[in-house]
Amino acid sequence: MTSPILHLSTEELWSALDDINPVDVLVEQLIGGAGWTAEGQLHPWPEVGSIPSAELAMYEESCTGAKCLIPVSSLRQVRAAALATLAARELLAPGVVTAAVLGSGLAAQLQLTVLAKHVSDVSHVAVCAGNDGGWSPVEPRVLDQLDLAGIGLSVTSGVNEAVLGANLVIATDAGLGRLEIGQLAKGAVVINAGGVDLPDAVVDGVDQVYVDDASLLDENSHRYFVTMHRAAQNSGLHRNGRKLKGWHRRRLIEADLGALLSGSHAGRQRLDDVVLVELLSTNLPDAHLTARLHRAALDRGLGMRVSGS
Repeated sequence: MTSPILHLSTEELWSALDDINPVDVLVEQLIGGAGWTAEGQLHPWPEVGSIPSAELAMYEESCTGAKCLIPVSSLRQVRAAALATLAARELLAPGVVTAAVLGSGLAAQLQLTVLAKHVSDVSHVAVCAGNDGGWSPVEPRVLDQLDLAGIGLSVTSGVNEAVLGANLVIATDAGLGRLEIGQLAKGAVVINAGGVDLPDAVVDGVDQVYVDDASLLDENSHRYFVTMHRAAQNSGLHRNGRKLKGWHRRRLIEADLGALLSGSHAGRQRLDDVVLVELLSTNLPDAHLTARLHRAALDRGLGMRVSGS
């Protein structure tokens, strides 16, 4: 006898997100460290019947055996939005937050949603899709969330216009690596969730660099900021900012989010420092976040039951 599997669409996943705090879920993981274990497992989903295998994963709860099919790309975008919001909360200087979200589609919409709910003191957010012609208007549910939080919204096609004066800049789209971001405000936090390098000038111009998970540096050795980090290590450049001949503001990676949360690293050193956060783990399977979304979906009666084994 086969057991039914709950199949969640992207829309249903988004609805389930309303009932959990994804930032707190990630804090649990990052503080738990190597000894932390998830409540279930994610498995690749083989194509069965009319359900395509592409971009689907199956979550299986350890204690009950309950199963859930979830869209992988949407789960990754939820995780990326939560990681960006967590980084912002840890590294923003105290005061009013003016944000710029660079990107389009679901990634940008989810970022706006999580930002509005879980970052305090945001007064305004400017959204810029760059040259992406696929940009869709901000979803009504996102507009409602922004209104509820008292956050003003503007939509622009110019990156420089969006970034001007912003002390929080979040790049959500892999295609944004080619965009010129322009002059960053003093004290700005720039979060790269796109998985590709931002322009070299942006990386070279920041004062501090952080990552979400330092254990993933070796897997990202091709990235520009990791190359600079390794070169600085080999050349003996220290965190006091001492410059070497021929180098331009190339610094070691300060720490990861786990170190900030545990207090082993103090975080931002000066209020005027421009800080870059590179998110490396957005593509990792996240069984713990899936577990919370699965439970929220069950409580809301979301999803479609399909046959399984």
